[in-house]
Formats: sequence, C-alpha cells, structure tokens
Amino acid sequence: MNKEMQIILEVNNQADVFYQDAVKLGDHAGSVLKRSRSQLTGLETIAESTSKISDVFDYIKKQTARNSSWRQAHKDSPNEGFGVRLKKYLETNLKESMGIICKKPQLEIGDKSEEDQRERRHIHLLLMRQFIRQMVVEYEFQVNLGDTLNPQNTQGKDAGRNQGNSKRGL
Repeated sequence: MNKEMQIILEVNNQADVFYQDAVKLGDHAGSVLKRSRSQLTGLETIAESTSKISDVFDYIKKQTARNSSWRQAHKDSPNEGFGVRLKKYLETNLKESMGIICKKPQLEIGDKSEEDQRERRHIHLLLMRQFIRQMVVEYEFQVNLGDTLNPQNTQGKDAGRNQGNSKRGL
C-alpha cells in the first residue's frame, strides 16, 4: 500500500476513535448555536478547502470573538465555551492523534525535516476535516431532532407554508 493510502486508512481509523468526542462537541454546538447553521457550514467549508490548519483556527477564533453563542458553556464543559473547547480539542487531541499516526511502523514520519513537518500538518488537517464533518453532522441531527420532538419549533414554518398555499387557492 502506498504512503498516501496508508495515511488515509490511519486517519479513518483515528476518526472512529474520536467519534464520541465529535458527538459531544456537536451536542454542545446544537445547544448553544441553535439555528446558526451557516457558521458551522462556514467552518466545514474552510476546513475542506484550505491547505493550512491555521485558517481553521483563525475562523474559530473569529467566530468566538464575534458571536457570544460560541462562548457559551455546556453541561459537558461548564467552564468552557464552544469555540474555546473546539479549538483546544483540534489543537491538542488531534495533534496527539497525528503523532500516533506518524509513529506507525508503516509510515514512520519524523518531525525534523521540512518534508516531515509538512506531512504532519497535512495529517493534522485531514484529522480536523474528519472531526469537523462528524461534529457538524451531530449538530444538524440534534437541531433537527429537536424539531421532531418539539413540534412548536416547526409550527411557525408550517403555518407560513400553509398560508402561502391557501392564498393561491391550494
């Protein structure tokens, strides 16, 4: 198996390991961001389109500074807001996951040469993409599950739709 395929396999394995952490942060996002889907879509877009991990961190810092909802705590993390918690997880936990991948005998990616450091940043970014994707899916699930469990959340939307239909004689 070539090196890139081995990296993808290892990143996918690590994504299964940190899945529950992504679920917890997705729940946190669902409880504090409510209907701010565009902010998480923006995060996902940045993560998927950039080649620099710093772009992802800059987006998180900017959203945390601009939006008080990104600074709200959650029952899983009563002393830490969503943005800080997410940034810390991506910086610390996923960096550890990257280290685990780089030490695999099939890869043995060091940290001395410029090429090794570039490879490490690339793996870190791949892990961040996986984590953010998982977290956003959980966020959407929680927000939309809330609509299903609490019909009052969707009543206004449905009422508006029905009014529009009745005006047209439908």
